[in-house]
Amino acid sequence: MSDSIGLNRLRENSKQDILNLCTVLLDLLETILKNPKESKHRRLPLESDLISNKLMPFYGGLEILFEVGFEDGDDYIYLPDNFDYKIVSKFCDFLKKIHDENTEKSCTRNQSSICASTVDSKKSQSGLKNLKNLSFANRLDQSFNHVMIYEDADLKQKCLEKIPVSRLKSSANSKYLSYVNSNQDAKPFDERDFLVLELLDWFKNEFFRWINQPECQSCNSNSKMSFLKNDKPNFNETTWMAANVEVYKCSNCQILSRFPRYNHPGKLLDTRGGRCGEWANCFCLVLRSMDFDARYILDWTDHVWCEVYSESQKRWLHADPCENTLDKPLLYEHGWNKKLSYVIAFSRYECLDVTWRYSAKHKEVLKRRNECDEIWLVHYANKLTNKRIHLVNKQNRELRLIAEIVEFMTPKVAKEGEDVGRQSGSLQWRISRGEIKAVNELCDGFRFKIEKVPFILKYNTAKNEYLKQNEVVKDWKSLVFNYSNIRHKVEQDWKMCYLEREKGSLLGYAEWFFCLCTKTKINLTFNWTVFESGEVKLMLIGTDDSGKKISEINLDKSNLTSPKDSLIQFKYLDDKFSINLNDKIKNLTVRTELHKGSGQNAFQHAQLFRQSLVDTDKYLLVIEFI
Repeated sequence: MSDSIGLNRLRENSKQDILNLCTVLLDLLETILKNPKESKHRRLPLESDLISNKLMPFYGGLEILFEVGFEDGDDYIYLPDNFDYKIVSKFCDFLKKIHDENTEKSCTRNQSSICASTVDSKKSQSGLKNLKNLSFANRLDQSFNHVMIYEDADLKQKCLEKIPVSRLKSSANSKYLSYVNSNQDAKPFDERDFLVLELLDWFKNEFFRWINQPECQSCNSNSKMSFLKNDKPNFNETTWMAANVEVYKCSNCQILSRFPRYNHPGKLLDTRGGRCGEWANCFCLVLRSMDFDARYILDWTDHVWCEVYSESQKRWLHADPCENTLDKPLLYEHGWNKKLSYVIAFSRYECLDVTWRYSAKHKEVLKRRNECDEIWLVHYANKLTNKRIHLVNKQNRELRLIAEIVEFMTPKVAKEGEDVGRQSGSLQWRISRGEIKAVNELCDGFRFKIEKVPFILKYNTAKNEYLKQNEVVKDWKSLVFNYSNIRHKVEQDWKMCYLEREKGSLLGYAEWFFCLCTKTKINLTFNWTVFESGEVKLMLIGTDDSGKKISEINLDKSNLTSPKDSLIQFKYLDDKFSINLNDKIKNLTVRTELHKGSGQNAFQHAQLFRQSLVDTDKYLLVIEFI
């Protein structure tokens, strides 16, 4: 328990307060051990005398409870039913030892002898003076402790064995030499900077993969997996620091699959996948293994990335492995539309608030910062830093810090590459978080003129191209009449592609317009995929010579034929619509709409023309005029 933040902080109190805290905590924990099934002892209201007067005003009191296993409720903290009896018992042993080390005749371990200093008003106004600061401190403590894993020599060696060091260094050297020959930068980058770029590219495109949901452990399906629940980690998962396990059900074979959210970079070197937390965690180890000075960056709006110190630039560079991006700090605010509040950096020797590097809107950010006291945050971050500042040359660190503060205060303007939406993760995951910036749309676009038959139009998603008769036309948008909030999505990790809804929209649609200059029948193949409550609608809209709408019908695969009185008649057979048009219809619009979906993945729950990237000969949209 020598690495316990709570026990170490407890020792920072006065001797008398240490005794009092030990007494209070031991009475509580021993009562829990004696009555493990009585929940009343494990539920502590925040307004209770125990919390507000006997623990919260002092260093270490509440931190120890959280380390024991207490969790936040709405207005209380509680120890779950499945708490670890051994951990509670160990903390009791250490508290007894600390109590004995500080015992004086004036104060014995007896609850009736708790000194008046437990409610000392001056003390209660300092340090962790309210629950917000406490909760914030716990997050800082956890990450500050976690980054020390990257310093483990054996773990670094394991990581180096995974990295193609020689190849990446050779590539970096080649690109650096080319850069030197044409360089005009006032502050030239060096070869180590190019090596960071190579590491980012290797990590993104070769080593790690993004996991929206796991593959089925039985049939290896991914597209059929749906989220079922969050579960507690088992012993093996806990060993690798999994705090949560997502459980998915395969709709194909009904088997349940577990997705542990591992937090130990050693395990991530083997699993080689996850979401942004796993990506940044593992890549930070990669940087440290390659002897880069690196930071783990925690964004309070739910993203994580890294920073790496550039000796050539004499500053810290933002490095996001999910995006394969270096030195684009305004990417999140300007490109992803993030409303930043706190961005904190952690390394082996410091904890620092670096929010100001990542925002050009400091006044707006300040208005959103209400999760802790500003002065307290500065002091607490400094306090953590001072614990490990001996691990680095103090003078060098101070010079870096001065330069960093100047950078924070310098007005910022977004540069090229910082105005793009998020690239990692499925689109629905990104836009449900508000991280895609632009909504694309087109009105009154391409019009087909059908003067003779047969005429065939096909679209291949993998190539993102049409085949119009024998002519190849690139990009799905090039031949549509209208569209809004639709984009082409490529999942490199899963080798799949499709059309899906754009940023934050409730509706996405696309239309293809055909002017009918000859009598024709139509065969239509139009493939779509839905998940959860996602919905795709397919409609045919007929207009006369004047452009007036005279018929509209939904093409429903569950209804095999159309109403008899409709000007548009269809039959659905063998995945194809056979369509007959009344002679009054002179123009036909094929319209599709993407709706609904559920949860954070709602935007991906309705997809058009989903196919494998290697399936380059298959056309999931075919419109044949005969």
